[in-house]
Amino acid sequence: VDVSQAPRRARDARTRATGRRHRVIQKASPSDAVQRAKGGDYNAAAATFVNSFFYDGNVDTRDVEYKGLTRACSSDMKKRYAGDGNALVVILDEDDSRECLACGGVEVRKYVGAVDYESYVKSGRGGMDVEGKIIERPIVANLATARAARRKGYGKAIMGALEDICAENGFDECCLVVEARNKRAQGLYRKLGYKVIGSDAKAAALEVVDGRSRETTTKTLVMRKSLTNPGANVDTVTIGAAVLALALLSAGQQALVDALYVNFGIDLF
Repeated sequence: VDVSQAPRRARDARTRATGRRHRVIQKASPSDAVQRAKGGDYNAAAATFVNSFFYDGNVDTRDVEYKGLTRACSSDMKKRYAGDGNALVVILDEDDSRECLACGGVEVRKYVGAVDYESYVKSGRGGMDVEGKIIERPIVANLATARAARRKGYGKAIMGALEDICAENGFDECCLVVEARNKRAQGLYRKLGYKVIGSDAKAAALEVVDGRSRETTTKTLVMRKSLTNPGANVDTVTIGAAVLALALLSAGQQALVDALYVNFGIDLF
């Protein structure tokens, strides 16, 4: 990924000399900055996803394992988001280094209820008895924000763009899969209207330990948001927790209120 650190004036001079047009990302609205990925954007998005998801933004980009994961991720993104109804969207930085600030994709996949059909078959539960139960669902994946770009509304903007794509393709819902231990991400999704509809106790996963990637399993949650019926997105559990938080706050139990924010993503203020 080209992340040139050349001075801004030097880059501007080259642009004037060549007459090349560059995309400029406005700071005013993250939503306006979202665009569909093309060409080298896939490599930039893969770098951001791998760095954020596996290394939490702390990685030596010269690391061999990091480079290998990034190449594999880029290849997977190009295949995954090439079909009808699929898309990868990105927000690029405004100095035209083409570094990806945030990314996310949506892929139409076959599901049996809240279970991915491929996982269903691998578990030995496939067959003629489920053929009539298979449905297509748009699944959000590869959602990531560069560490330096967090808390600026980029993740919300990416999700909004992906939901629009789902609606444009005739879907009345948008779904995603998140690790059960990732409470912060779940908090964001709940705020956006997503509810848990299923889980997988032993989902296949990849993790980096001591600088090396390895296959593992983890518990994941399937979350869904209705794009046509806002009432269906009301999470009664979260509302109950919010009511409890208000009661605790009135009783002076600030520590418990803070715990609810960390674990449920509920921000009363």
